[in-house]
Amino acid sequence: MKARSSEDENPLRKKMSRRKALSTAGKVAVGVVVAGVVAGVGGYYAGSAAAAPKTIKETVTETKTVTAAATTVRETVTETVTAPGAATTVTAPAKTVTVTKTVAAPGAARPYEGVKLTVLCHTGVQAGPWHAYKEDIKNLFGIDLEVVEAPPEELYSKGLLGIKSKPADYDLVQFNSAWIGDFEPYLLPLDDYVEKADPGWGDVLPGFRLFRNMWAGKIYSWTLDGDTFMFYYRKDLFDHPDEKEEFKKRYGYELGPPKTWDQVRDIAEFFTRKAGDTLAGSKLKKDFFGYADQAKRGRVYYWYFFRWIPYRAAEEGGIPHYFDPDTMKPLINTPASVEALEAMKDILQFSPPGVLGFEWTELFTAAMSDSVVAMWIHWPDEGDRFQDKLKPLPVENPPTPELGFCPIPGVEKDGKLYRYTPIDTCWELGIAKNSENPDAAYAVLYFLMRPDNALERVMAPTAKIPSSNHDPYAYSQFYSPRWRAEKPWVGPFLDAELEALKSPYPLLRIPGGFEYLDALDLAVSECLSGAKDAKTALDDAAKKWDEITDKLGRDRQKEFYHKMWMVPLVF
Repeated sequence: MKARSSEDENPLRKKMSRRKALSTAGKVAVGVVVAGVVAGVGGYYAGSAAAAPKTIKETVTETKTVTAAATTVRETVTETVTAPGAATTVTAPAKTVTVTKTVAAPGAARPYEGVKLTVLCHTGVQAGPWHAYKEDIKNLFGIDLEVVEAPPEELYSKGLLGIKSKPADYDLVQFNSAWIGDFEPYLLPLDDYVEKADPGWGDVLPGFRLFRNMWAGKIYSWTLDGDTFMFYYRKDLFDHPDEKEEFKKRYGYELGPPKTWDQVRDIAEFFTRKAGDTLAGSKLKKDFFGYADQAKRGRVYYWYFFRWIPYRAAEEGGIPHYFDPDTMKPLINTPASVEALEAMKDILQFSPPGVLGFEWTELFTAAMSDSVVAMWIHWPDEGDRFQDKLKPLPVENPPTPELGFCPIPGVEKDGKLYRYTPIDTCWELGIAKNSENPDAAYAVLYFLMRPDNALERVMAPTAKIPSSNHDPYAYSQFYSPRWRAEKPWVGPFLDAELEALKSPYPLLRIPGGFEYLDALDLAVSECLSGAKDAKTALDDAAKKWDEITDKLGRDRQKEFYHKMWMVPLVF
């Protein structure tokens, strides 16, 4: 094959139709995307490798482990590889296969030779992909990438100050999509870049594209971490014939994954038992509980929203609003809102002692390690990373551990089920408007988001990326033959999560978002602890929301709230 010129190697000189890219949502052909062929782009990015290019002077056959896509070619080498290639469709577990690997021509130009970029990212495991790809970025583009890490509690202030600077301290910044109202003036809209070189916009699920990457109709970021929430249950327990028979006798319907919060309450009551009682046909060694929330002050508002969204939807007869769009009056203390909080408090009687102190680790431990909880709601980690870590039930003769999962339950009213999956306001990647090298910054963003590299991130741990904590957000990831082959247990979970994401609902993301949510979080905690009744707590939170809105400017907040919803709804 003919070696490409440096102009061919720069994807920003390629042109494609964004309309065509947008029309591909929901229609992405798995084989095409997994193979790393991004529609309309071709050239250097679609063919660049995660491994350093090297010169090949003759055709040889060798055994080697590769995790890379193909780069620009002049000569071809046939290799036998172990483990699937990033840009090769693999439908079986790691095994010896023969592939054709393309390599860079000797002396090929690197389009951004000598450019230095700085990225600000979440410290710890989330920084893993940046360190794993840093050398590749240098080898492919000539870019020296400095990785600056910050803990999540510092990312907002450090990121905002950094991209405000002229020139920007950070060319690329990881930020929470809830901060978009504050970050927007200092972020570079990506629409023109995506039109010229698209790493797979139509591959990203609508819930993430519309509710996290877009703002006021423009693209300001690309999803790094597809955080959402799933409902988990002990399938080994739900499928036990003795339990199914007894439940049907007591409640009059079949035991199964709950569709409504009323059913969650029934099942939680049914499975709450004391040590010495019988569970799954065997004697319990310790107390067992029907349900648990992550109820510690700080993030408990999430678990309230899991109820509030469907309760309010049933109250309104459609998509619920946080505020009245015309007046910005808070809608978090309506009768249905109060009912949702009362239901949340009621189920505490079927939860482990100390549940009001449960954060991520405590809930994960109680449910997955100690195995003393029948049902819970959490991020995708249990399903896509730790499903095989589920411990047996605490009984003398436990069945084989098995985890079940389904969309978060809803509320049924007048024969209609209102059920939504909250799209977490989580981690995105954007480019500073004040960056001195925006084209180079987009080249890095493109490389990280390219389907083969993105899959490597969400599959971590892999040989290439030891850690990331990035969850799937694109069709090619959910349908990945490689992921499903290497971790066979992940397939059913990915199917269930994809089904849940057909009904997404956005979490609040306007200026002052942290203050609004913290006020609500306090109200929920005060109710759950018994300090206030549900109505008083939510009335107080609504007053606080009004104060925050007035402080920030009611008309201004109204404008931002409208921007938050200024996307085609995908319900």
